[in-house]
Amino acid sequence: MVEVLRERIMKMKDMVFENLMDSLLPFPMDTKLFSSWTSSLSKNKKTVIYTSYMYQISGILKKYEKLFPKIYRINMPKKLISLSKYMIRPGDSELKRAFNIINNISNLLKKSNVDFGYLYENEPYSGAILLESGFLYEFKKYGEKLRDFFHEKGIEELITIDPHTTNALKRLKELINFDINVVNYLELVNFEGSGEYVIHDSCLYSRAMNMYTTVRKKIDESGIKLDENYLVTSKEMGICCGGPLSLVSNKDSDDISKMRAESLLTVNENVLVMCPLCYENLSQHISSIKDLAEVIS
Repeated sequence: MVEVLRERIMKMKDMVFENLMDSLLPFPMDTKLFSSWTSSLSKNKKTVIYTSYMYQISGILKKYEKLFPKIYRINMPKKLISLSKYMIRPGDSELKRAFNIINNISNLLKKSNVDFGYLYENEPYSGAILLESGFLYEFKKYGEKLRDFFHEKGIEELITIDPHTTNALKRLKELINFDINVVNYLELVNFEGSGEYVIHDSCLYSRAMNMYTTVRKKIDESGIKLDENYLVTSKEMGICCGGPLSLVSNKDSDDISKMRAESLLTVNENVLVMCPLCYENLSQHISSIKDLAEVIS
């Protein structure tokens, strides 16, 4: 069983890495569709908002995870694989929600007088899946290609909007000469909000990037009330949504998601997240769940 699992993960790695080095995307994507959330931003700016398609594709990642082993089992031709971008796509409501989130973040940046553009369908993926799966050699090689791409486009600063992309790029700075400034949108904007929630922290924001206190301070100042419980929401005791485990075991991933959801609901029935993958995993078990970028202005 362990050997079968290892073979599956290695084949997934080979496929993703090959796609990234060929197209700067982890798998075939309809990038024109996924970048159509705006048409008003300039294509010629040194600072750009960088979605890395995370909000747009979060709802279909599990479908691709299930597809990877099938592709290798039947040795599917590349041309046929490329058609998956038309067959595996988010539903209209999923895409509308993702677009609303990104547009709200974009509007908050404008409100904060940040001057930025967008790469539209030319936007590449960050490579976070390689880092988070432990494939550091491949992550560094792709990181060099990604850096060169941004250099060619004249990009000097990336405004990230999700924890996985932010963490991946900041880790690249430790591993290679990635000389492009990386700043998360939460560091640039102030916002207003209302309502009462329990917050599920992104593990990456909270621990890897030490944003636990910073995020709470901004939320508290916005007018949103957070209900806290040390055993559920503290930096020391808060746990993962279970998402990263899905590549290894969908069942174990879902068990953790369910356990995390149950603990959050003991604090408040309204749950706030800051990550598209956390939303996808927890929303299966929580009816009233929102991304922070859906409830602020």
